[in-house]
Amino acid sequence: MSQNIVDVENLSLKIGKKKVLNNIHLQLRKGEAVVIAGRNGSGKTTFLKCLANVIFPDKGTITYSEKVSKEKIGFISDQVSLLENYSLKQGIDFHKDVYQIKDFDDSLLRELKLDLNQKIKNLSAGERILFHLSLIMAQKPEILLVDEIIHAIDPYIREQFLEAVIDLLEGDQVTLVMINHTFSEIEKIPERVLIMEKGQFIVDEKSEALGEKLKKVISETEISEEAPCIFKRELSHFREYYIYPYSEELKGKFPYDYKDVNLNEIIKAFIGGQYAQKRNQ
Repeated sequence: MSQNIVDVENLSLKIGKKKVLNNIHLQLRKGEAVVIAGRNGSGKTTFLKCLANVIFPDKGTITYSEKVSKEKIGFISDQVSLLENYSLKQGIDFHKDVYQIKDFDDSLLRELKLDLNQKIKNLSAGERILFHLSLIMAQKPEILLVDEIIHAIDPYIREQFLEAVIDLLEGDQVTLVMINHTFSEIEKIPERVLIMEKGQFIVDEKSEALGEKLKKVISETEISEEAPCIFKRELSHFREYYIYPYSEELKGKFPYDYKDVNLNEIIKAFIGGQYAQKRNQ
């Protein structure tokens, strides 16, 4: 069994009068890939920033294993801001000096044919992200935190980024925690899914188990109110019902045609259900 690399206990945080994080308990294991999803404003980015030591909670603790120093935590934000007026070479040299790095792998930068003499501020959003990832990879991170950037970069750079992340997972056993809104391109990466609502994790499941426990029923008529439907979509001639948790016993009680769904649909069902609950309050 993999060892815990992070233990989060009783984590809470208020911003102004709003409770953004609410008594979170969580363990992260070495080498696992975790995706966090949820509605906008549910606390995802704030939680990630707490893990990255960018902001500090009002209450609770985050304990890292002995191998994890601050230098071993890499954080890539959707608001990437580096040394704007430095050239890429100056930025690399500065980073090597701060973190006492001897060797720097510039293969991602060469793949994009970037001129190391150009200024960082002239890079595109995707180029900045790959540059930032190259700096982090040089630190030999134990933990990589990625905040909602996949949607902001073009398909080619996205592929380069995801391939580099997969190499970190498979080769270096890095623990990955990423926030994402689209899942079709990353579906095979996360082995664990966390869904956040009102500063708490309402779902914490292995990806494979979650796929077995959430099913879709397509029907022209209403299904039983007793069925555990977390989200319903009404289309022109039929309705889609997302059932969670599904079990064989449930199928015996409600003999519908239960269909498998992919990770993208699973996340949409949970988030759609959250919005539906809010509308009905």
